[in-house]
Amino acid sequence: MQHPPSRTPVSLASRLILEDVRHGYGTVEAVRGVSLVVEPGEILCLLGQSGCGKTTLLRLIAGIERPSSGSIRLDRHVVAGPEGFVPPEKRNIGLVFQDYALFPHLTNLENVSFGLRALSATEAREEALRALRRVRLEHYAQDYPHALSGGEQQRVALARALVPRPGILLMDEPFSGLDSRLRGSVRADTLKVLRDARATCIIVTHDPEEAMRLGDRIALMRQGEIVQIGTPEEIYRHPADIAAARFFCEINEVDGVVGSGRVITPLGAFDAPGMDDGQDAVAAIRPQGVELRAPGTGVPGRVVSHRFLGELDLYEVAVEGVDRPLVARRRTTAGLSRGHDVGVHIDPAEVLVFAAARP
Repeated sequence: MQHPPSRTPVSLASRLILEDVRHGYGTVEAVRGVSLVVEPGEILCLLGQSGCGKTTLLRLIAGIERPSSGSIRLDRHVVAGPEGFVPPEKRNIGLVFQDYALFPHLTNLENVSFGLRALSATEAREEALRALRRVRLEHYAQDYPHALSGGEQQRVALARALVPRPGILLMDEPFSGLDSRLRGSVRADTLKVLRDARATCIIVTHDPEEAMRLGDRIALMRQGEIVQIGTPEEIYRHPADIAAARFFCEINEVDGVVGSGRVITPLGAFDAPGMDDGQDAVAAIRPQGVELRAPGTGVPGRVVSHRFLGELDLYEVAVEGVDRPLVARRRTTAGLSRGHDVGVHIDPAEVLVFAAARP
């Protein structure tokens, strides 16, 4: 008999509040004065390069590490700070690690029910089966983790983390071990489960596309600090600095000088609000903003490289006055290949202007 699809048990989501949290290892300060509020039921992605402090921050929230200063609160309760420290097992926090951390000697059902010690054996089994059903793995309840694919193991780990109905769920690079062909579908399944559970969730990732797919908001970290936080659209369209812009997209950086509120470059003039005349600036142009048209229009250019990438082709185009070839991502243009002359047009909507770095 087939069971009807079950909904993930709804959690009593917690609000997470960090105030000036710091933590170091020896003389290296890994987290530097982070303040952050995550609302109940919100999915926040901590995004940054390896070593930026995002996993350390996750460990501080979980209680695996103790901050050297600052405070962490779940709702109104201080779990780390001058007032005291609450150990991980008493924080009502679920964890999903990069390696899933499943017990190989337990069945998938036993793995999921492991944390339900407060329930009777029958109740724990029912809750665990319901959680496995929600991630579409109830037919593998009596199998062992090694019999599952990486994506299936990740779903078991998610079911195990959610079955106690935590107020906050923490996920550390949960999809990095998956084959790229699986990653999209597993992410979509995970997001649906998280929405159903309505738990507050923090996901650590180094992948900007993943952060934009999953997060209600993104906190971009660099050298132990949060340099920008906002919705995916806010942080993509209005990056805090050129380094943030580079993180979300490959960009063409073209030098120029500001005059009359615009930066003047070999590719044209672009709005530079709030910048002074005579100031050195950089026009950061996204590859999708570089349009290639017939020669004799726009700025003269020549294709120096062309690569077929499937839906979009990658072109490199030399333009006089620009130090490096421009990178353009366009739908395949019939007959356009290396050595062809083109007219380069820039879409102003794909241009960001920043002050040039001082030497």
